[in-house]
Amino acid sequence: MYIFFQIKTGMEKAKSTEWKNAATELAGMIYGVSLDGVVTRNEYETLKNWCADNESLCEHEPFNGLYSKIKPIVDSGSVNKEELEEIEDILNKFLEKIGSKQRVEDSNKLFIKGLLKGILSSGDINDQEVYKLKQFLENQDDENLKSKFNGLKELIDKIWEDGKVDDAEFRILKDYMGLLIQVV
Repeated sequence: MYIFFQIKTGMEKAKSTEWKNAATELAGMIYGVSLDGVVTRNEYETLKNWCADNESLCEHEPFNGLYSKIKPIVDSGSVNKEELEEIEDILNKFLEKIGSKQRVEDSNKLFIKGLLKGILSSGDINDQEVYKLKQFLENQDDENLKSKFNGLKELIDKIWEDGKVDDAEFRILKDYMGLLIQVV
């Protein structure tokens, strides 16, 4: 019985890491989707895909509680700014419940991966998203994180020198962010 308890505890710990990772990535997506204040159809589809990709984690509490609150919002057919804020509150409560930091404080690479997915999910990147991403990267205190995403920050700084982003620069940034998502 002791061995079973150890195995079960180890499995629960592994699942808890999966829950945290899924919630952290979703928090990044929510942040990225909300940067321009508009939720497009493609961004909505990205949120819907997150639900489908993480449904298997619902076998266990507390993830099932998180999922059962978020899925109906996403299943409504569209998600507006107020609903994004509601999802963010639900995520923060969940992360706190499992002993993790809230989204704003938890700027790890999974959060940034979600952030980039959220930005790219619309199919385009606008000036406002680039500017807010630039600010986000500048405000990071974690030196390890800064070094991992230094190339992105340098690219954005170069692109933003004239205070706007033209079509060619958007394509370059979009391709670079797509590559980052694959390697993070």
